[in-house]
Amino acid sequence: MKVGVRYLIFAIAIGLAAILAAQTQEANPLAPYIPKNMKTYYLILLVKGDKSTADLSKAENTALMQKHLAHLRTQVEAGKFLVVGPLLDDGRIRGIAVAQAANAEEAAQLERGDPLVDDGWMKTEVHPVLLQDLSNVKADYPERK
Repeated sequence: MKVGVRYLIFAIAIGLAAILAAQTQEANPLAPYIPKNMKTYYLILLVKGDKSTADLSKAENTALMQKHLAHLRTQVEAGKFLVVGPLLDDGRIRGIAVAQAANAEEAAQLERGDPLVDDGWMKTEVHPVLLQDLSNVKADYPERK
């Protein structure tokens, strides 16, 4: 299935879920099973890029990861990324972020400045998602040195 068709099907499913969630309980038989506090967010998948960090020295890899994590922290502290984290297997998808943005393009722009993405080590995929309100989710970072 082509990527454009997948996105269209996904967008229709999200739209249908939003319509069902907005209906009154009498009009929507699924309403008792859908949380009232659903919001649209953007899931950013960090996927392997064309370059391999295996070619880097340990010091170079550490420096690159420090810059990547600093970028993520900046976006979290700005309230743009609500949830971030790595995937723990060694698959194609290496990490995720749940972004608060006006649209998918704005969400994709949030990864600009991440050296892993800008330098081709990683690529991003952005997908709209309907999730429970995440406004109370807070990251607990140590103080900056």
